[in-house]
Amino acid sequence: MKILHLSHTDIRSDSRILKEIFSLARNGYSVNGIGIHADDGSKRSDFDANAEILILQLFARKLTFLPKTLKHLLVFFEMMIKMIPSAILTRPIIVHCHDTSVLPIAVIVKFFTKAKLIYDAHELESNRNGLTQLQGKLIFFVENILWQFIDHLIVVSPSIQQWYQETIGSKSSDVILNSPTISNQHQSKDNYLRTKFSISKKCLIFIYVGILGKGRGLEKVIEVFSDLEDSAHLILLGYGEFADQLKNNQFNNIHLHEPVPHAEVVGIIQSADYGLCLIERISLSDYYCLPNKLFEYCFAGVPVIASDFPDIRTLVSEYNIGICCDPDSHSLNRAILSLINSQPKFIFNDLSILSWQEQEHKLLHLYQKLTPQLPINK
Repeated sequence: MKILHLSHTDIRSDSRILKEIFSLARNGYSVNGIGIHADDGSKRSDFDANAEILILQLFARKLTFLPKTLKHLLVFFEMMIKMIPSAILTRPIIVHCHDTSVLPIAVIVKFFTKAKLIYDAHELESNRNGLTQLQGKLIFFVENILWQFIDHLIVVSPSIQQWYQETIGSKSSDVILNSPTISNQHQSKDNYLRTKFSISKKCLIFIYVGILGKGRGLEKVIEVFSDLEDSAHLILLGYGEFADQLKNNQFNNIHLHEPVPHAEVVGIIQSADYGLCLIERISLSDYYCLPNKLFEYCFAGVPVIASDFPDIRTLVSEYNIGICCDPDSHSLNRAILSLINSQPKFIFNDLSILSWQEQEHKLLHLYQKLTPQLPINK
């Protein structure tokens, strides 16, 4: 009796899926996962959970000369052809589906195996950064058509949960935050970032963690820091399309840190003074988000400057972990200067309810509710 995780990402570098797999395997579930190989520059984590992970290679992803729409269709059909037989042979009792790309596959597996289906939406899937209007409508159509086959919905923020319930339909659901595991934090060396990048003690260090790409406010962040060479340094920790450009930037106070495994991120953040969580309002998914980096900053004990969006604002205010501002150059510049000039103290409230340990309790409760007949070996 197996639990099967399906994803269109490379599970070995997907922190959310890895944490869920670790939690389930550690609590006696027999876990399998099927994902897709990716060469996107991400750092893979050492995988030591008691789980079987199959990573598929897709030839269609190499057909870059084709029009995007045709290429996406070929990728999807190749993924179906390769993923469905392996998934059915697993004979899962629960199919845990990550995002809309593999939802049709998960429904087919459910049909053949009679498994329960969990839909884990890592974003507001039909209204997110990078989608064309046509792609958004297609994803919304797929979610609507297959909604009846979903036994439980998992989302990453309260506002996204509310959107799904009001827009597509009532569904048993949970908010499971993409937060770090407290006990897995790596203590940083006291001045790690100052030493690595030769930064004076007189300058404050601001760190950005995440994908170095469009919609992340990076252009505005760099614009602001280019005028602050004498008072603040910016560390960019991540990977993405802007990496090469940032590596060769002309400013002495802007530095690119190579990607590291997820388990090392919190420890590195601890040697910074402030964290940047500036998300642009490109989509509803961005506006309603609670990004992983926000939790990494707060569990590192580093105050944040974050976008003034509903769920982010609530969390920053409730737990006293920093300040919010509009994600534009003027507002960001004003917020950074206020921190440089006043250097206020933020006394973080108890964060334990936000930790992955608390999210794990919700995940396990959900699994036990869906499969009360399943014996768990503790």
